[in-house]
Amino acid sequence: MNWTFARGLVCLACLVASGLAMAGLADFDLVTGNFDLRPFNLYALTGAAGGVVSSALASVALWRGWGRK
Repeated sequence: MNWTFARGLVCLACLVASGLAMAGLADFDLVTGNFDLRPFNLYALTGAAGGVVSSALASVALWRGWGRK
């Protein structure tokens, strides 16, 4: 495995973990290094993510000019 790729994955995982902690969805203990993910409603998450993803895709389509003849 490429070490640069592995280091990038670790940095990305730490970025996601810190984002979850800042959003209040997780707790991180600096002394012990424990990361605890709080319980969440998966149905609400998928419902909200569907709207966000469809709006983002519509914005990209508008920006790129998809659908024009």
